[in-house]
Amino acid sequence: MTDQLGEIIKNTLKAIESGKEEIFFIAETSRAETQRLVNELSQLKTNIKDIISQVDCQDKVERRMRQKLMEVNRSYQKYTQKEMMDTYTEAKDAQVKLQLLQQKEVQLRKRRDDLERSLTQMQVTIERAQNLMTQVSMAISLLQGGVVEALQTQNHEQRVEMGLRVIKAQEEERRRVAREIHDGPAQTLANIVLRLEIAERLLELDPSRVKAELKDLKNLVRANLQDIRRIIFDLRPMALDDLGIVPAISKYLGNFQENYGIKCELLIEGRERRLLPAMEVALFRLVQEGMTNVAKHAHSDKVDISLIYREDWTIAKIRDYGKGFDVKSAMNSPGEHFGLVGMRERVEMFSGLFSIHSTIGKGTMIELSIPSNQEGGTTT
Repeated sequence: MTDQLGEIIKNTLKAIESGKEEIFFIAETSRAETQRLVNELSQLKTNIKDIISQVDCQDKVERRMRQKLMEVNRSYQKYTQKEMMDTYTEAKDAQVKLQLLQQKEVQLRKRRDDLERSLTQMQVTIERAQNLMTQVSMAISLLQGGVVEALQTQNHEQRVEMGLRVIKAQEEERRRVAREIHDGPAQTLANIVLRLEIAERLLELDPSRVKAELKDLKNLVRANLQDIRRIIFDLRPMALDDLGIVPAISKYLGNFQENYGIKCELLIEGRERRLLPAMEVALFRLVQEGMTNVAKHAHSDKVDISLIYREDWTIAKIRDYGKGFDVKSAMNSPGEHFGLVGMRERVEMFSGLFSIHSTIGKGTMIELSIPSNQEGGTTT
């Protein structure tokens, strides 16, 4: 029975993986089409602006010709037949040209409205595809994680719930990274390709401008490289593996201070030592999440971070001097403080302790304690 179930799960996994690839293809195709629509819409708006200007100018011409025709009709004795015919023809031509321009404006506006609707629908499609990919990935993770064992286990609801939380956290992190890469390095690289094409044309048209263009491109590549390094650091800071939690947090706080302009002070109490790798990662992520909350919500110009080593516990404290908030209300209905709930759940996964104290107008203190199952040895 177990073998049959295993085979069914294996075949199901293949089908889901195939479906995931199709969803990814749909998402990428939709993104490409969205970009095309954005470009076309931008050009169309420029065209509409131009046609409106033309309509305004032609409207003035048509009014002037109409007034002239009325004048000729009133004082027809003063004009020859040819002059009257010419005036009539010019007035008629001006009227027809105005009508054609107005019709073109209506058509362009209609096309713009259609494009905006299509763009909205395309963005909805992309969002649905991304959500579907997240759900499919969760399903794959569950199946690969051993559904057979889960089926054979009684009273496993809590473990399933914890597993789902972990998977959801993983997928949210992947989604965040994908969004950062798409909005950062991917966009910059596309811009670099475009600028290189421009530089290629300038070689033939105006070689003197190529040097300045290449200098700008070099700066753009350097900035892109910094973005990529930042993303890599956020994913897994190498200092964490090589040197431990204190250097990793110290480097992170340096970047944080530079990016947000919030002064950061790190205080170490006790004898620094290496922890189990999983606990060091957890501690780093918790500090990272706490600092993200400060940057987003605290409106504080300073943050104090303490890392305290005790015999059986490692304690981290994050103290800001911002606007503060109602802790009870925030934890019961997270809203914008949803990250704090995630922090509490992550601490609880390690059988740790988590507390928040906040005073409106004076700031917030986050304290988290994790049992020190140390790796052994002290750092030098």
